Amino acid sequence: MHVLRPRSSAFLGGCAIVVCVGLAVLGGGGSGLVFTSAMILAAAASFVLLVRPNVRVSIEGVAVHNPCRQTFVPWRLLEDVGSRWNLELYAADRTVSAWAISSHIERPRGGSFMGFGGIGAAQQTPQTAGREAQGSRSSTRPAVTAPRAARLIEASREEWLEAVAEGAVIEPAHPQIVRQWDLLDIALLAVPTALLAVGLLT
Repeated sequence: MHVLRPRSSAFLGGCAIVVCVGLAVLGGGGSGLVFTSAMILAAAASFVLLVRPNVRVSIEGVAVHNPCRQTFVPWRLLEDVGSRWNLELYAADRTVSAWAISSHIERPRGGSFMGFGGIGAAQQTPQTAGREAQGSRSSTRPAVTAPRAARLIEASREEWLEAVAEGAVIEPAHPQIVRQWDLLDIALLAVPTALLAVGLLT
């Protein structure tokens, strides 16, 4: 299983959570319910919007976790992958956009001359594309972008098709796209919002 989540947004969300919780703890005693609940709501929103969203690539398919919403697309129903603005999955006349994986302009690596990345650029195979999208275990892991994630998903789908053809994997008889609300995200946002409303009305 590959869990794709941009490190920059997760780090930013973690910093925001620490700051908001610290303000709520240090200033909550004399600031009242409104300030405390507002800080808790900001921390919860940072977690839901920046830290928790991710894309999971597994042997069953691709699961996209957006704020308050989860979508699972099995490999058999996945038709194509795009990376125009965000990572997008196309399946059964549906488009599933991944909140966590945005598209960035990628600079060509090595072999570029006068801005022409095609000169001397190394050819990519699905295997190298998958390793690039996942990132190496060293400290120089590449950023998780929509094009890299798309290449990883395409390479993983090819591997799954080969495994099915060889009989190593048995695909489900009736694959379905599953979309459901994420109750944890909803609860994390609803509880402090309710407390804030109570503080404003009292």
